Amino acid sequence: MNNHTNTSWGQRALRHARILTESTPGRGSATRLETQAAVYVHTQLREMGYDVQQQPFIGLRSIWFFLSLVFGLAMLGHLAGAFLASTLGDWPAWGVRALLFGFAFYLMWRKFAFQPVPLRASLPQGSSLNVIAVAPAAQAPRRRVVINAHLDSHRAVIWFASDILVQIYAFCTPLAIYGLLAAPLLYALRLWSGLPVFSWLGSALGVLHFLVWFTGLTADLGAYSPGANDNASSLGVLLTLAERLRHEPLPETEVWLVATGCEETGCDGMVTFLNHHAEALQDAFFIDLEVTGIGDQMAYVAAEGVVQAQRIAPDLAAYLQSLDVRPLSLAHIGAYTEMGVVWRRGLSGACLMSKPSDTHLIPEWHRLTDTPDKLQPEALQRIHDLVWRILQAPPENA
Repeated sequence: MNNHTNTSWGQRALRHARILTESTPGRGSATRLETQAAVYVHTQLREMGYDVQQQPFIGLRSIWFFLSLVFGLAMLGHLAGAFLASTLGDWPAWGVRALLFGFAFYLMWRKFAFQPVPLRASLPQGSSLNVIAVAPAAQAPRRRVVINAHLDSHRAVIWFASDILVQIYAFCTPLAIYGLLAAPLLYALRLWSGLPVFSWLGSALGVLHFLVWFTGLTADLGAYSPGANDNASSLGVLLTLAERLRHEPLPETEVWLVATGCEETGCDGMVTFLNHHAEALQDAFFIDLEVTGIGDQMAYVAAEGVVQAQRIAPDLAAYLQSLDVRPLSLAHIGAYTEMGVVWRRGLSGACLMSKPSDTHLIPEWHRLTDTPDKLQPEALQRIHDLVWRILQAPPENA
């Protein structure tokens, strides 16, 4: 396959992304269209000659219903004082409120530490799957690399509809989350000091928590994003890398190719994959492909996390910067990727993206305008070339 032009892999990735977006628009987590996208990836890999496995699991359908549960508990905490103080007394009523806020924060922490969550059975779930293939090394493998990209797309919630709204979302997200801990403290200070200002501040958090609860309750009434950049673009890059590996096997590197389900609702697909394969991949290097189809700058996720920030290893950051890949933090907007699951398991890897060099925002993130006409073959080509270069690196360099 050495006769391809420099742009051919980008054009091929664009073709896959276009087919996926147009044939499975709005690939909601654990939905029929997500499964159809998995079938497309499976079929393409099988036609390339791979032995393809499907890994079924039960995944969460909506992250927003989970958030409505969490912030519904918070709303009970805000409202409980007025109803319970007259019967229980001020401080016992505060104790009930503190328990409600504390449990809400505990649910958030468990979910975004990618751990089993109490009350999950009360949330909508459905059948999902991962698609897995392995490109063997030409010789005895000295290392393994896992390349993953998720199949599903997110609801086009109003808070992602413009750059200004995304910035408001980014500002409010940590306030809402850590407000779960701040609210009972403010209400305790009100009881201790008698100063009404603390009640006003607690009520302000109550307004914010109401907005999150209401968004969570209504988000799934809207449409899914078409999901061209997020994340059909990355599936296209994964498939072109798979094709190239069939014709240009690496001498001593075995490459696992994984298309995951339910990333948008908390990474159930990656959690399932690692639950089954983490021991065999303990020394592997993971490459998570996310939103790779727009922009003139390659980026790696330097930090991410909704409740607790996780950061890339410094030596790996230096390695990527030597390849002209720029750092991008998602922790400030309370975002996560599947790399967060990898890092939580103590494994090594990086999440790679494309973005315009003049912004720190993710292009077309969770928007109705995330359509194939926005994708740029040159951006897809750059990411393909970057991953291919990383695959050539000796184990000590990655």
